[in-house]
Amino acid sequence: MERAPGGSRTTGRPEVTSEDDLMARAARLHYEFDLTHEQVGTTLGVSRVKVTRMLKKARQIGLVQITVMSELSLFMTMEEQLCSRFGLVRAVVVPDAASHERGPFSAVARGGASFLNQIVADDAVIAVGLSRTVAEIPHWLGPVSPARVRFVSLVGASRATSGGARSPYLVTDALANAYSGTAEHLHAPVIVRSRSMAEELVLEPSVAEPLARAADADAAFVGIGGIKDRADLVWSADVSRAEWAGLVTAGMVGDIAGRFFDRAGKLIDHEINHRVIGLTLDQFAAIPIRVVVAAGPAKVEPLLAAMQRQLANVLITDAGTAKALLGASASGSKEKS
Repeated sequence: MERAPGGSRTTGRPEVTSEDDLMARAARLHYEFDLTHEQVGTTLGVSRVKVTRMLKKARQIGLVQITVMSELSLFMTMEEQLCSRFGLVRAVVVPDAASHERGPFSAVARGGASFLNQIVADDAVIAVGLSRTVAEIPHWLGPVSPARVRFVSLVGASRATSGGARSPYLVTDALANAYSGTAEHLHAPVIVRSRSMAEELVLEPSVAEPLARAADADAAFVGIGGIKDRADLVWSADVSRAEWAGLVTAGMVGDIAGRFFDRAGKLIDHEINHRVIGLTLDQFAAIPIRVVVAAGPAKVEPLLAAMQRQLANVLITDAGTAKALLGASASGSKEKS
């Protein structure tokens, strides 16, 4: 066999220096040059099974991103039923979130990213709330066109330590960077220790101005909380066990940006709701496009309440949650009749 300078043998195959290089070359050979898995393996000197594993990983880590140039919905009938049943202007249903290989929030966040790309425009203002799912949206935007868009926090940050999921600041920054737009933060806790402190804080210009901008936004993207969320440590840093028990006793079924509401979507009469630094439910309901991005069994009851009150007019969820919402609302209609 022919030897290269320095005594190494040449095989006709590209030299590979790491597993990452091997994966990248496998991806290019398959997706750019249409080689089959077996042909890629022959070219790189690895098995077909290894090629399959590498190509799967390349998609999982975002090395390969596939875009289908069509807006045709996968669940059109279900989306139409959700809009008709709940008075929504738009519903986006994605495959079940629990089955997504990158975690339960990723499939719904991907739907949120797609919808965000459709509504972003120059001079638009988009408000952003606390949500693990909304925090995933920037990861799914892909290449986007720059826009003079402003992203603004509509609520303060949690003391929880789970990163961007409980801080709207990181999400607004990531979204602004993606679109080459601007970010505006509300520098305050989501819940303060007293009603008087909250009343004082919302008068401060650094808080009042972002809140005013958020209230006047063209669109808002939020998640929705449920009764189980404190058990999942979502609210454990900001709401004590006793306070949570009081909210549940008062009829709480969920929250949007720290504003806790009952089955009718009305604000719970509880001290916590007077200590939140963020938009009120009425202010949120006045935003023209109100996008709630959420999925899972624990979200069904709060979603039903929010849509009954028209707190949300755009729903992005997964197929399992959509079926549960339609089933629950149909059962409720039969009981009333």
